[in-house]
Amino acid sequence: MQGGDQSARADPRERTAAAARAHEQGLAVQREERRRRGAFYTPPELVEWVLDRALAGLPAGAPVLDPACGAGHFLVAAARRVGVAAVHGSDLDAEAVAIARERLAAEDPSVPPEQIAAQVVVADGLEAWAGRRFAAVVGNPPFLGQLRRRTAGQSEGSRRGLGAYTDTSAVFLHRCLDLVGDDGVVALVQPLSVLAARDAGPVRAAVAERGAITDFWCSPRPVFDGTPVLTCVPVVRVGAGPATDPDDWGALAAPSFGIPDTHLPARSGVVGDLATCTADFRDQYYGLVPFVHDDPAGTPLVTSGLIDPAELRWGSAPTRFARQPYDAPSVDLAALRADGRLAGWADARLVPKLLVAAQGRVVEAVVDEAGAWLPSVPVLSVVPHDPADLWRLLAVTLAPPVVAHAAARYLGTGLTPGSVKVSARQLAALPLPADGTAWAEGAGLAQRAQRAAGADRTELLLETARVMTAAYRGSREVLAWWSHRGLATQLPESS
Repeated sequence: MQGGDQSARADPRERTAAAARAHEQGLAVQREERRRRGAFYTPPELVEWVLDRALAGLPAGAPVLDPACGAGHFLVAAARRVGVAAVHGSDLDAEAVAIARERLAAEDPSVPPEQIAAQVVVADGLEAWAGRRFAAVVGNPPFLGQLRRRTAGQSEGSRRGLGAYTDTSAVFLHRCLDLVGDDGVVALVQPLSVLAARDAGPVRAAVAERGAITDFWCSPRPVFDGTPVLTCVPVVRVGAGPATDPDDWGALAAPSFGIPDTHLPARSGVVGDLATCTADFRDQYYGLVPFVHDDPAGTPLVTSGLIDPAELRWGSAPTRFARQPYDAPSVDLAALRADGRLAGWADARLVPKLLVAAQGRVVEAVVDEAGAWLPSVPVLSVVPHDPADLWRLLAVTLAPPVVAHAAARYLGTGLTPGSVKVSARQLAALPLPADGTAWAEGAGLAQRAQRAAGADRTELLLETARVMTAAYRGSREVLAWWSHRGLATQLPESS
């Protein structure tokens, strides 16, 4: 009885907070259910960071919404700032909503339970609040891909104008811009991919049209228990300016990943002016499988792992293709041409070109001067309009300011934190240097580097990087960053 009496006398706020923790722990045990819902709960320190920015200056009673409130972490913390009667929330998880209501009632027992029930509802947050306006919208909406979006209760209307694979969390960001008035704030946790993913482009454009990002948080390490997804919080104020460039959100997160600031001078063109950049897809990947064998005398098939800056490691390093190990993966060209289905593709690729690894610590590319190699998906092909530009294009991929520019602009799209990932379209958009003299010198050095070996090659790569940094008027900091990432395994410890 004594234990029961103590439990009854316990602070109701502690009791309801414990219920919320128990609910979350239950979901953690049910990992599949948690992944299905996209539900990952927010660390208290991040909740406070968001509210410090989103609710700054708001008076008591200013209406605040969490459209995917779960067990009420944001709601309770916000209620302590603006009052229980001012907070609103919704979620599809009825049990979580019940806990959130209990927690709010414990915060202020003077608010009638029926009022709290009207403020915190079981509903799809993308639809429940149409026509309402709030001073701030905060929270951690579910992270769900396109294939699972129906489990979040999304209607087609909520995604209108957005890419088919826009993450659910970004759909919430887009929708919530309409739920605040002038000078209102939207601050929602997002996956880092929102910074540069193609299908999140309309969301970034909508933010630029309506206001600006006035604060930004991100972490280079996962902060949500149970998922490796990296996250960020853009704090968007409607009506603020200047607008944040929709193509440059990655720069906001770059300092957290140690990517130095790059202010490239006025462009004198882009890679796409000099070459055609192409990506191959599953048809080429699976179509090649029957024709690939280990043969050091055959037509090399080049995988991403075999490309280093100005170096091809085919035949000297093992690799994998179609889940099989190879020492020297080669394409039986005669058999492929006899089959016919990929003959035209092979002929189009067997020309002088650059092969570029789609993702790496830096942009990794190598020149195929003789046109004798075939790319394996996801290797990109860069075919110059004039073969004389091959080495100039290689020098561009070795330019530290260009690599830092790509690392920042496309941050969040790679498979590993801070990796540099470029698509064919993004590769074509990389800027060319205005200093033609330095560029020509860099091209000559890049050619020598690819033809060298060992310490000579490393020194020539460093010299190429120095010259190309100067060609773009880059800083010593950018050069040091590239050298550490691009040549970390080749430089002596004293360097």
